This record gives sequence, structure tokens and C-alpha cells, in this order.
Amino acid sequence: MSATDQEYPPGWLTRFRQGVIAGVGLLLIALGCCVIPTFLAWLMPGADTTPALSALKAAALVLLAGAHGGVVLAGTEVTLAPLLVTVLLGWLVAGHARKQDSWSGFAGLTVGYGAASAVLAGWSRLGSTHAPVLRSTLAALLFVLAVGASARSAEHLWVRLPARWQQVSRAAALVVAGYLAAGALLSAGMLLAHFSDAVALQRQLAPGAAGLPVALLGIAATPNAALAGVSYLTGPGFDVGAHTSVSAFSVSSGRLPVFPLLAGLPDQRPAAWIGSLVIVGLALLAGWAVQRTLSAARSWQHRLADCAAVAGIAGATLAVLTGLAAGSLGPGALRGIGAAWWAVGLAATLLVLPAAALWLGVELVRARFAEQPRPGLYALASQPSQPSQPFEEGEEPDSDEPEPVVEAPVRSRTAS
Repeated sequence: MSATDQEYPPGWLTRFRQGVIAGVGLLLIALGCCVIPTFLAWLMPGADTTPALSALKAAALVLLAGAHGGVVLAGTEVTLAPLLVTVLLGWLVAGHARKQDSWSGFAGLTVGYGAASAVLAGWSRLGSTHAPVLRSTLAALLFVLAVGASARSAEHLWVRLPARWQQVSRAAALVVAGYLAAGALLSAGMLLAHFSDAVALQRQLAPGAAGLPVALLGIAATPNAALAGVSYLTGPGFDVGAHTSVSAFSVSSGRLPVFPLLAGLPDQRPAAWIGSLVIVGLALLAGWAVQRTLSAARSWQHRLADCAAVAGIAGATLAVLTGLAAGSLGPGALRGIGAAWWAVGLAATLLVLPAAALWLGVELVRARFAEQPRPGLYALASQPSQPSQPFEEGEEPDSDEPEPVVEAPVRSRTAS
């Protein structure tokens, strides 16, 4: 190859254009993932009910709602986002952001996805149901910027973190994962306990295969239900509209929309001591996990500071997730659905920190008692070892005992 035929790496403008194309492709891939369940819902009742283009537009509206852009449903503004779609979209965005070999390519990815979202929002109008173009575009840009930049920077930042902060981050992630798992188990258990009511609501809305769209919406909202369980297990509880509030200490029931997933709401609160025991028990389990993750070689002051950092990071993460899961289904009685993000974050912090400090105190007390010497050993060591009985004539001493050493007399120079 001659010098004139030498290939040069692409410039920032070329990478930007490639990123724009990748952003448009990312939106098409995400739209395809949403189209599959919507077309299943369209095919089940029969293809002669609505045109196939309506199913495609419905998938576009669900995708735009997953990025927290909101939709206007039959003239009513809806800001509650199905978090399962948000999780899927975040996974796709993170993967495409890592594939970009430069920040100029990532900037192109963001611009391409935002522009394609604006076009999709303008195209996906179904009568009075539509996605606001400006809000959908801004939400898409912010979503790709936040998720993609975090995915690109996470690996480099993790390597540069000190070992102490890596342990703190692992412990905080473990606490968040534990609370999410507990919330998911609680929500699933409550839904199974009221399964007959959920089936009755499903048949009331649309019997048979015609109820597939409602079932798909319920599946898409399962992470929202799991985070509602987290708010229940941390104490603040959650609201479903203006007249229904659920927590471990009080339950007030009002008019609810006919939706099968809401059948798992408790009818009455448990005993106060049971709710307190569950909340405190889960916090103690989280504190024990924190102590098992953090290093035991540091002083107790540094370990207590690490516990405070873990509790703060875990509380902030749960607050952000709770805020993403909240929203509204319209004005009036269905305006507020979800939990207060600041209350969940503060409650999680104030629960995990004392629990971790308690386990730290238990570990310090155990270590103090383990370091105390046994008094019997010192008493035996201080006594001289003498034979209990004198040796008889002709008896030799035990070979294990050392023989006495007799020092030779020192001769003086003057005497010699």
C-alpha cells in the first residue's frame, strides 16, 4: 500500500453522522420490540376489528410513554409510565452507547434518537390519543443522555474508584436489589392472594382473548407494582388516586379504576406490630448484608462512615426509582399514583443506617470478648514447674524435662 492509499480514521463529523444513523436504528429496534405484543393483541380478537396500522401506532405510543414523555389518552393527560418498557429501552440505549467509539458518535446517537422520536410522536396520533411532540422529544433526549452517558462512563469511573468506594457501591447495590426483590415478592404474593378478584376484573373488562391488551398493560406495569411494594416495606406507603392510600400502618380504600393489577391491594391493614416487625426485620437483614460486604480491617469510625455512605446511596437510588414509577392517570381522583420519592428515600436511609450500625456494634462486642485472655492460662504460666515428688534413689528424671545447667566458675586473671 502506498502512502497516498493510506487509510485515516474517520473524523468527528463522520462519527457524528454514524451516530445519528445508529440513533434512528435504535428507535426502530425498540419500536419492533413493542410492536410484537401489540400485534398479538390485535390478532387475538380478530383482524377485522381495527386496522393493523392502529396496532403499530399503539406500539409507538407505548414506547414514547416508556421514555416518560407522557401521552394524551382520549383527551386525558397520562404521565404514568410502564416501567418494563423503560427498562427495555434503557437496556437498548446502554448497549448502543457503549458501541460508539467516541463522544461525537454518542452525541449523534442522542440527536438521531431525539429527532426520530419527534417524527414518531407526530405520526402516532390515534384520534384524540396522541403523544405531545415537544415533550416526547425532550424526554427522549434526556433519557438517552442520562442512560447512555452513565453506561459509557461507568466502566472508566469504576476502575478509578478507590477500593473503599467500590465496596460501598457494592453494598448499596446489594441493599437496593434486596428491597426490590422483597417488593416484587410482596406484590406477587398479594396478587396471588387475590387472584380470583383479578380474574373477575379481567373478564369484566374484556373476556377471552380480547383481554390480551389489558393483560399486556398489567405485565408492563409489574415494576411499578414492585416499587409500590418497596414503599410499603420502607414505611411511607403509596397512593392510588386521591381516595386510596396503602401503608403498613393504615389503609384507606376509595374508588379505583377497573384494572386487574389493582386487585392485589389490601383491604385492611395488618396489625401494627406485624407491620413494624416486617419493616424492621427487612432493615436488619439489609444492615447485615452491608456489614458482610464492607471490609472489617478498618477502624470502627471509618466503618460507621461507610455505613452512612451506603445508606445514603441506597436511599437516593430508591428515591429515583420511586419517582420514575409514580405518575397520574388523569386529573381529579386519579391524579397521584405511586409514592412520594423523597419519603421513600429518607425512610430507607433512616432504616438501613441504624441497622448497619447495630450490626457493627454487635461485631465490635464479639471481637472485644474474643480478644480477652483466659485467666487460667496466665496462672499456670506464672507458677514454676517443680516436680510434685522427689526422685527416689536410682530413678532417673523424665526425659521431657530440661536438665539443670550448671555454670562453670569464672576464673580471674589476677588469681591465675
